[in-house]
Amino acid sequence: MAKLSKESKQRLQQLFQCGQFVVRWGFIPTVLYLGFKRGADPGMPEPNLLSLLWG
Repeated sequence: MAKLSKESKQRLQQLFQCGQFVVRWGFIPTVLYLGFKRGADPGMPEPNLLSLLWG
């Protein structure tokens, strides 16, 4: 295993923390965006923000 300097370890740790933040806070908005972009299946009502909040 390669030896990493303390500075390199800190940079990698910060990179992983940023990645975790993006995944945690970006997953649900991405799923919602893709759902609205693709639209409803045939025979289903079109999704809208009000129907999501009401149900």
